[in-house]
Amino acid sequence: MQNEWARTLEAHEEALGIFLNEPDLFRESLPLLKPDLFLDYEWLYWVMRNVEDREGLTYQGVVRSPECPAERLDLVRMLKETFFNENRLPSLIQEMKRERNKRDLHQIGTELISRLGVMDSDDMLRTVQQKVNELQSSDSGLISNSDTDVEAWYKNVLEIAADPSKAYGMLSGLGPLDKLLTGFHRQHFSVLGGYTSMGKTAIVLEILLRMNAAGIKCAMFSLEMSKRDLYNRTMANLMYVGAEDLRMGRLYPEQYQNMARFKDQLKSLYIDDTRGLTADQICDKIKYLKRRQGLDFVVVDYIQDVGEQGETNDNSGSAIGRICRKLRKASLDNDVHVMGLSQVVRGTASREDKRPKVSDLAGSTGIETSADIIMLAYRDEYYNPDTNYKGMIELDIAKHRNGQIGKVNLKFDKATQKIDVYK
Repeated sequence: MQNEWARTLEAHEEALGIFLNEPDLFRESLPLLKPDLFLDYEWLYWVMRNVEDREGLTYQGVVRSPECPAERLDLVRMLKETFFNENRLPSLIQEMKRERNKRDLHQIGTELISRLGVMDSDDMLRTVQQKVNELQSSDSGLISNSDTDVEAWYKNVLEIAADPSKAYGMLSGLGPLDKLLTGFHRQHFSVLGGYTSMGKTAIVLEILLRMNAAGIKCAMFSLEMSKRDLYNRTMANLMYVGAEDLRMGRLYPEQYQNMARFKDQLKSLYIDDTRGLTADQICDKIKYLKRRQGLDFVVVDYIQDVGEQGETNDNSGSAIGRICRKLRKASLDNDVHVMGLSQVVRGTASREDKRPKVSDLAGSTGIETSADIIMLAYRDEYYNPDTNYKGMIELDIAKHRNGQIGKVNLKFDKATQKIDVYK
């Protein structure tokens, strides 16, 4: 095997290696691919295509697939482990198409030569023209269909004109926030940042509960808190009881009896507290949930806790930047809104004005580039117990790619973890 792979890889081999490492690129490229582009690896293309259709493509899904012959697992593993540059993919697909066209033209020529003398020259010319017209140039399909894209956009503009409510995304139920953001839109990526104990988790749980009650399908990937802790907080919110009292078993008997009627609301909210998830694993799970049960709104808490391996010759920026790009791409590919929670650097707490700025986000360059919306939470009571703004969270919309920026004041009941509009 070592001697075989000491040679330079063919374009189709390198492309398959890229797809095994970056399943998202396989999904993106499917409209450009045909099985015969992969020559004697056509079997692997079909394994990957079938895995993608069933559960969403992953490398583990390929090697576990009963359609992948056991004697070829080493070959698949070698493709996966060989270094590939994903930026070469467009040129690789072009090269694969050129090679296919060479084979097809050779076949056409061989067939015509065999029929010389027995076929009328005009019929032969028409046959050549027909077969050549069926061939695609090597760059066909590599650009978007502008006509279709413009027509879809135009239709959407007219729909909004007829019904302005269609301009709004998914509403949080927090009026001033919804008015400023026009809701949380699909295919967008937002970030909620703040120092510890600013109420970030309470805000997202409030949004999730309100959206869930409105029939919006939500999911949360919690890389910091366990399901049990999150269930305690959400149940305290729903029942208007102290989260600490619930956790310590200090509720009244009738309150425990009441709890049963709120359980179904928790069951319909998908929470995954698996530690050490990578961005690719989260994106794969988003795709799986979208297919299996539908999905509209996703929270990732925290993006700094998402696993991301270093890349060879990585000149694209920090790991946080790669994580944000993958999450943003997942929002686009799956037609969902993805919100990531972010920590801020410790230096924020040592300033005179402790309100966080975009530059305070840990990995701020990568976050600011990718995020459509950046919200920053600040609670003056945390620093100044005698403040006049007790129970208030100041939410600063510091970046809004497609709309207004500004501040929204929210009411925070720390005991019950309840968030509402501050009046």
